[in-house]
Amino acid sequence: MDVRFFLEQRTAFIRHYFDEATAPFIETIRKINAEEAPFEPPYFDPDTMGDEPAFLQEWIQAQTGLEVVGQTCVSMLSESLKVFFRTLERNSGLDCEAECGAKAFKKGFIGGYRTCFAKHGVDWTNCPVDFAVLEQVVLARNASQHVNHITDTRASHAKGVISKYPSPLFISDHEKTLMQNGAGGLLIDPTIHVTRPDLHVAIGEVEKLAVWLEQ
Repeated sequence: MDVRFFLEQRTAFIRHYFDEATAPFIETIRKINAEEAPFEPPYFDPDTMGDEPAFLQEWIQAQTGLEVVGQTCVSMLSESLKVFFRTLERNSGLDCEAECGAKAFKKGFIGGYRTCFAKHGVDWTNCPVDFAVLEQVVLARNASQHVNHITDTRASHAKGVISKYPSPLFISDHEKTLMQNGAGGLLIDPTIHVTRPDLHVAIGEVEKLAVWLEQ
């Protein structure tokens, strides 16, 4: 089986899905900001109308849609990486958890498989992959799949993640600036925000791993 080929089929779809799924939300936000139909703001009457911007709910829904699509793509990428490792494991006739113990996988499947493959001759010291990016993909997936509050659709970076990655990959420029301003900049944990460029960076690292392991 050409494992790399099938992995790249998955990553190609993730890129395509992100572009197709975000397009209507991006267009809605653009029209609201440009005050284009059907989002032309009504005449403002200070006696009967509040200070809330016109079409705020529609803007929030579109922004939420962008966040959910990004988190979905990161989840798909994380699962693709996991099934890639599992396929290599199976094709090599290995049982990594049985061989290395559950402790090796306690902090995540990436570390577990790296430990297992190292025992079978893989020298990770020469690997060009940025494993910090791959680990953030998995952490973002975990956070997006385990939201704790029914009143909120946002998925956030946990404090432990921010301690390990003070400038996370999947974060908006606005919240990144607030974090860089120091204590008091953010009152709540930053949202997992996936942009097209950042998603492509993460996909590129996954594909780079597949190419390197194939050599």
